[in-house]
Formats: sequence, C-alpha cells, structure tokens
Amino acid sequence: MSQILSQDQIDSLLSAPAPDAPAVRAPLPDHVISYNFRRPDRVSKEQIRSLHFLHDRFARNAATSLAAYLRALTEFSIVSVEQFSYSEFLMSLSDPTAYYALSMQPLDGIAALEMDPTLAFTIVDRMLGGSGRGTPPQRALTEIEQNVMDSVVKLILENLTETWQAVFDLEFRIHARETRPQMLQVVGPNEVVILVAFDLRVGEMRGLLNLCIPASVIEATGNAFVQGWHRTQREPNPTERLWLHDNLSRMPLAVTATLEAHLRARELVRLKRGDVISLGVPIQTPVTVWVGNRAKFKGRLVAPDVKVGVLIESSTDTDQPTEGV
Repeated sequence: MSQILSQDQIDSLLSAPAPDAPAVRAPLPDHVISYNFRRPDRVSKEQIRSLHFLHDRFARNAATSLAAYLRALTEFSIVSVEQFSYSEFLMSLSDPTAYYALSMQPLDGIAALEMDPTLAFTIVDRMLGGSGRGTPPQRALTEIEQNVMDSVVKLILENLTETWQAVFDLEFRIHARETRPQMLQVVGPNEVVILVAFDLRVGEMRGLLNLCIPASVIEATGNAFVQGWHRTQREPNPTERLWLHDNLSRMPLAVTATLEAHLRARELVRLKRGDVISLGVPIQTPVTVWVGNRAKFKGRLVAPDVKVGVLIESSTDTDQPTEGV
C-alpha cells in the first residue's frame, strides 16, 4: 500500500533544490569586489573619462577636415570608450572590412583602425567623382580602392596625431592594411585593448569607425594622460601666426577712455544746452584706456591743439572683461 504524503512533506519536496541545480552563491561582503581574470581592467575610470574627452575633441576636428576634403556633409561623433581583449574586438568586426594597423612613434605599440565597409565604399565613390548614394557592393576593397582610402585615413590620422599632442608626443601612421582583420597581427589575442567607437556620417551614408589602442600605450603615458587631456589649445606654427596677424590686424576695435562723473538726480534733470559738467578728474590723474571691453592701457589727459586726447604711458596688468563698458 502506497503512503500518502502530508501537505508539509509535499511543501518540503517542492522547496528542496534539484540535484543538478547550481549552488547558490552567498553574497559578497562589502569590502570584496568581483574580478574577471580573463578581462582585467588595466585602464582606470579616470583614464577612460580622459580618453572620451580627448577623442571627442578629435571627432570635432576630424569632421571639419573630412567635410572640406570630401565636399560632403560630414558628421563625426564619439559613441563609446570600452576595454576588451583583442580577440573580442576582432570577433565584433565584419569580414571583409577596411582594416589598418597603425604605428605610434616613438612607442613600439601597434594600434588598429577599422571602418565600416559600407562607409568605405561611399568615401571611395565620392573620391572618384561619384555621388556616394548608390548601394555599396558586397565584396572586399580592391587594391586601387584601398589606395584611394589611404588618403582619407591619413587625413584622419593627422587630426588624431594633432589631438594627442596635448597628452603625449605620438605620431600615428599607416603601418599595414588588410581587408580581413584576422590576417593582420596587431597585438596578442588576450591583450587588453581600448576600443574607441565613433559614428561617422558622410552624405546620406552612416557607419562605425573603430579605433583600437593597446592598454600598454595608455599605461606608458603615465600621469601625463590624465593631466594633459584638458589642454585644448596648441601653439600655432609660423604660417598660422602670419595668417592670424594678417587677418586680425584688419579688425576694427573700439578704443575708449572712461572718465566718470557723479551728479545728483536734481542736477541731472536741470541740465541744459551750454552747461559745463566737471568730471572731477585732475589733469595728472591716470586714465584707463579700454580696448573693446578690456582695460589695456594707462594714460593721462592731454590737449594737443584744440582736441582733447589721452597719452598712453603704460600697459595695465588687468586683462579682465568688465560689463557695461
């Protein structure tokens, strides 16, 4: 005769774990964090943030250069900055594609640049006189098409080199190129790399441009990377200085000397034509001369012939704008 189970026994059987069920992990203490040894985070969050700001500035500069070079509406913006193993990066790429290995002198490391093949064919079409609006072919770039793409990639690398000058003296150059990423050795499969993904639009076509930088390059820059990313202004070269001088020297600027006078309201309303207002400034008192809204010089009042002028005697140390002047 079979035994009839009570309700308590049925509940106990239902609540018991299955024999093949995985063991439930106990929650980690507050002072312990999980760590994946297959994907170690070799780049700090602060450096990731600096990389994002640095390459956001690069994208803005490159968008202007590409728009002028391709003569097409160009949008270039950063999407994300993440760290992966190099093998994971390769698995995320299409095959075939436009793939470049980049040297980074004076460092020994090799970076990689990958452009969506649809976008690459659009650029090649525009470079060869087309409109860039057709359906891109489903094949690898030919040798001639890669040569055409080289000029665009070199322009991108010029902007990348210029942007990195604020952090570290690196020069990005084309080291090798391939249409199949697996055929081009950049770093070891398990090497940690930084993937900077960009969204690039040329005309009506949009695609991704991926920049892969070994984590060892970020480590080689040391603290200079975190401290130097915010330096947005570089020193102009002699040609740019001459161009700035020639163009800015033609700009008209308002030059004024401020003399303040104080009147009571009742005196102000009684003013009429022919009245003389005393400015309350002795002849030997220095007068501030303003260029635009900035105090630039100190001078004194003089009266050459009939007109009244200001004789410049020195420059001011104050170069702060003042409202209302």
